[in-house]
Amino acid sequence: MGKLENHLFGYDYLSPLAPGESYGTNIKAKRKLTGSQWAGKISRALPIHLENFSERGAPYVRTVDFRDLDDRATLGFRLAGLAGLKTLKTRIVHHRQISGLDFASIPHDKVSQNVFLSEFKGQSLTDYLKTNGFASFESSDIANKDEAIKSFVFNLWIGNYDNKDRDYLVDENKNLISIDYHGSGPGFVSNPDLALGAWGEAFDIKDPNDTGWCIGSGGLLEYLKNSREKKEIFAQQIEAISRLTPAQIKKAMRGLNFYNQGTNQNINPQYLQFLLNRKLKLKVAIDQWYDAGCPLAHLPKENGIV
Repeated sequence: MGKLENHLFGYDYLSPLAPGESYGTNIKAKRKLTGSQWAGKISRALPIHLENFSERGAPYVRTVDFRDLDDRATLGFRLAGLAGLKTLKTRIVHHRQISGLDFASIPHDKVSQNVFLSEFKGQSLTDYLKTNGFASFESSDIANKDEAIKSFVFNLWIGNYDNKDRDYLVDENKNLISIDYHGSGPGFVSNPDLALGAWGEAFDIKDPNDTGWCIGSGGLLEYLKNSREKKEIFAQQIEAISRLTPAQIKKAMRGLNFYNQGTNQNINPQYLQFLLNRKLKLKVAIDQWYDAGCPLAHLPKENGIV
């Protein structure tokens, strides 16, 4: 980039961010023009081969391969705003736009040459609870606890089965904000109704064991278990999603491209249909999950679905 372009659109690398806490690499960067701080995510490629996985004497091999994760995350943030959730500004930049970032030294395969940036605000939910001495999410002073319910419903809609407590921020106003939508949406060749989630596995909206991964296995899960009687909140979020028109969703998809795993086959029309179809299934799926006792599927499934 030229000097003027670099000043207008460039960033400075500041530091690692939560090293070792996620599958990919996270960084903190500062925009040169405004001084605003951004969290950056460099997505690690999903295929992996681990010897003696979990000390069970056998390897773990994952061949599923999605390279459009940043576009999936962008769509998640855009749709979250349309559905009334707290959200953040995001952008995708080439790694060369971040001065001082040694992209080549990052020791894992990457899905692309890009960095996914989102506004840097507050601190992670797990850190917030710990540093402020709260024993649980429910006992905390977070202002919008019902955002956890809304986020659960939203994640189920978009097929985001890779949710954890650390995938939420608490901002300066004590608001809860969901921040990770990379592992979401359709793209499995064998079944277009399945969604990508944790461990690169396929998840089914009809399986209550899968539904729990739309909130994860931490403190937010315990909050959800105790929230079934908040029927009005669930109903309001389902209604907010149901009101989104195909035109609104198409606009949110503008400039983004989605593919079947392991291929260059564009599935933008199928992605739209995936979202439209799931709007009608939310209440039944949530009721089935509660009726089943709020289960969580054991991961990794290793069911061979591609």
